[in-house]
Formats: sequence, C-alpha cells, structure tokens
Amino acid sequence: MRVWFTSDLHLGHRFVAGLRGFSDVDEHDALILAGLAAVPAGDRVWVLGDLSGRHDDEDRALDVIAEHAGHLELHLVPGNHDSCHPIHKSSFRMQRRFLEVFESVQAFQTLRWQGRAVHLSHFPRPGQDHEGMASRYDDVRLRTEYLVHGHLHSPQPVTGPGQVDVGVEAWGFRPAPQESVEKLLLG
Repeated sequence: MRVWFTSDLHLGHRFVAGLRGFSDVDEHDALILAGLAAVPAGDRVWVLGDLSGRHDDEDRALDVIAEHAGHLELHLVPGNHDSCHPIHKSSFRMQRRFLEVFESVQAFQTLRWQGRAVHLSHFPRPGQDHEGMASRYDDVRLRTEYLVHGHLHSPQPVTGPGQVDVGVEAWGFRPAPQESVEKLLLG
C-alpha cells in the first residue's frame, strides 16, 4: 500500500475554480476527481481539508468523493471550509456524516518518517496565510518542526523550512505520493 496526500479540493466552489483558471466548475471538479480516481485501489490517501467551499456543498462533495475514491482508504484532517473542523461550534454534529466517507476524521495527525515526527494539518504554521491576508486560526495551528499542510493554495510545494503544502495547485491537481513529500520535507 502506498500513501498519498492532497488538500484543498474545493469541489463545487465556483470562486476557487475561477482562481484556478476554470470557467466551468464541473470541469474543475472532474480534474480533481480524476486525480483521486487514478490512485491505485487499496492505497491510503490523507485529505488535508477543504473538500468544498461552503457547508451547503458538503453533501455533494462527500458523495462524489465516495463515488470516485471509494476504492481508497481515505482519512480526513479537516480545514476551515469543512463543518467538522473544531473551529466550528457545531463540528461534533457533523462527524457522523464525514465518517460515512472517511475512515478517520481528526484535527491533526502525527506520522513517523525517518525517525522524525511529521505532523499533518490543514493549516501551515502560525503567521502564514494567503498572500495579502492576515493570518487566521493561529490558535489551532501547530508549531512543529516538520509539517505537511494545505490551505495556502501555493503553486510551489515547499512553503518554508520543514513545511510542505500538498494542495492540488502544487501537485498538478493530483494527490502527492508520500515518497515525494518526504523527500521535499526531510531531504
């Protein structure tokens, strides 16, 4: 089994699809879903948040992810656009729906790579946000040596020392294999 990482799918999110150069949100979603569908059956995929854009679109996003990636072992570290993230006061009510599609849902995860603790979170370290914006949600961000994250929509995967963005923009709209992320993160 191989392990993969992705983030910031933003299925059905017309604004983000437009920022990514798509005039048709269905074309955007088809490309994102094709990337998930191409991962071999039985592999593990960590999705580091932002499945859709608005909570109204979550059911559709969860349904199409289940349809196109049901052959995978899926785990979710939710983002600010996911109603199951603890930054939302009613997040506990949404867990059950997300667990219909994902094997696990948690605010962050720690893995061991080359004997080092590597943290998975939707957010980069405190103080970093979209260019030109003040940093939000710093109270739930991790201060850790090695961090795999999303949120920034960065065109380049390395966003700082010991920090790699697995958002779809940095990886050709496909999930990133662990060995590539690990090499960038740890050398």
